[in-house]
Amino acid sequence: MTSDGKVVLVTGATSGIGLALVERLRDCGYRPVLSGKDPAKVERLAAEAGVPGYPLEVSREQNCAALATRIEAEVGPLWGLVNNAGIWLEGAFEDYSLEQVRRVVEVNTLGTIFMTHAALPHLLARGQGAVVNVVSTGALYCRKSISVYSASKWAVRGFTGCLEAECAPKGVRVMGFYPGKVATEMYNTAGIDRDLSVAMAPAEAAAMIELMLSSEGLVWSQVGGRSIRDYV
Repeated sequence: MTSDGKVVLVTGATSGIGLALVERLRDCGYRPVLSGKDPAKVERLAAEAGVPGYPLEVSREQNCAALATRIEAEVGPLWGLVNNAGIWLEGAFEDYSLEQVRRVVEVNTLGTIFMTHAALPHLLARGQGAVVNVVSTGALYCRKSISVYSASKWAVRGFTGCLEAECAPKGVRVMGFYPGKVATEMYNTAGIDRDLSVAMAPAEAAAMIELMLSSEGLVWSQVGGRSIRDYV
């Protein structure tokens, strides 16, 4: 299927997977829209990439609704959404502050739900399009030290699966991408030291998401993956 000019909003797009995806979608003929919570970074990176850019705080439902409306009016009909915004939290559960807990759930879970709620009606009205939620392998298994992060992503896994079944008969594909370790700033931002020499590159993750978007006859239900270097 042709990607020519299809408008795709990418959240959390000022670094990592999101920025790599904006660049790949642009090069593949889509019209990606870059968004992120830091207005200055959004403006600079959007200008460098030659794409529209908008500040977005995904945890604020009014912000999500307003952005979907603006994109429709200023960029064009919204065809796709990639919910990529997310934050990492690691450590013993009893050491987390309630503020940390709330922030992870607000961004990872509610942010995905809010932005989907804002964008999906536009896709359904036209009977076409795709939503890809960047989830995590942390929503496929359980391990110590990531209880709240994992909980936020398990919720997104359930949300994604239910919308997949609900929206596919209406012509809209809702899919989940479950990456393992990715070489981004997410861990450093959370104050966690990680060996990222074995991690998936953001461009590799972006390539998979672009394939999911472009395969319009397929619903890629749960796509998981990690770098072959990570199997040591």
